[in-house]
Amino acid sequence: MDVMKQAGALKERLVDFALSPRFARELDEAFERSHPDVLADSEVATSMIVDHFVLQQRLASGDTVIDRFLRAHPGLSPQEREMLLGWKDVVEGVFEVKEKDQDAVILFNLVDELTYRARSNMGESAFRTVGKGMFLICRLVPLGADWLVSAHISLFPAEARDELLIQAAEVALRNPELVFRNPDKLAAARRMLAEQREVFIEMYGAEYIVVPGEEVPSQYDAFMRACMDRAQPGNTFPSPSLTYSDEMPDAETVAIHFDPETGISFYLDFGLLQELFAAPSLINRRRYRETLTSYLRGDDISPAAIRLLADPDPDNAGVVFGKLLKKKNFSWPEHGESLLRRYKARHFETPRLPTTIPVSETMAELLRSFPPDGPSEP
Repeated sequence: MDVMKQAGALKERLVDFALSPRFARELDEAFERSHPDVLADSEVATSMIVDHFVLQQRLASGDTVIDRFLRAHPGLSPQEREMLLGWKDVVEGVFEVKEKDQDAVILFNLVDELTYRARSNMGESAFRTVGKGMFLICRLVPLGADWLVSAHISLFPAEARDELLIQAAEVALRNPELVFRNPDKLAAARRMLAEQREVFIEMYGAEYIVVPGEEVPSQYDAFMRACMDRAQPGNTFPSPSLTYSDEMPDAETVAIHFDPETGISFYLDFGLLQELFAAPSLINRRRYRETLTSYLRGDDISPAAIRLLADPDPDNAGVVFGKLLKKKNFSWPEHGESLLRRYKARHFETPRLPTTIPVSETMAELLRSFPPDGPSEP
């Protein structure tokens, strides 16, 4: 069978499987959680949510729809199994049409700045209205040396370039993993991160500081201004604004941590836990116990935060976690890493990527031209 027909037939079977009653509850939950980061109409947005659920979403059991499909269809050929597993590698973005090439289009992704030759299982008709210089918002999956359009397409005229550049920058800032498909972008981000870490340590003398919550915005602004001055002395660009939780300004203490692999993180009530790890008997008090539990179980808190607390005094850390977990012989040096891997599995399953995202100078100029809340609605 022709590879395009094989892909079309396989994708149809996979989607039918995903839309079966066995996944109804989890698919409904996916729709409730999803707010696509793209300028797309409702039909395209729906298609993208379903496509993400089918190809990428982790189910409650920890596997994916593709994993379930493979187990349910042991008679698939090796080529079909390889194709399905390859579809977990999804490219999302805002694409500029560079040219048409027979039944394919050559697309430049404004998010990762890589070029893709894309085809559709609908053949040339899928790109009949697509012209050079136009823009597509879509999802692509591997198809041999090419890429296959995996969900509905949103098509925009060339005149929408500025708006779509801003959209691409916002997608990149929210989803670093999409940018870092490009190894040059990842290398550039790591260089930026190393320079910023030097600035942080020069300013504060350590890789983290603990301050009252109300001081976090001013400390962050001073740090970012120092980074910008180092990169381009004398610049007058506004420093990036800080987006933070409603609880942060009222927090008694917040740790501002510059992780060498990811960048800036904020940990609320960190000072309280420092008191606990200095005096383990405080674990008997509810507030200390509940705060540490929230750190351990909180999916948004990096294992790095717990290491910062535990590593200075491993013996005290062993006592604290032994009492919290009711394990008499708990030892932080012996059991700490397995504890983190158990409670922070997501952080170990995915690469630790920089939160500093390099964008093109064109994008940067456009973003600087708009107020902090972003461009006004057209």
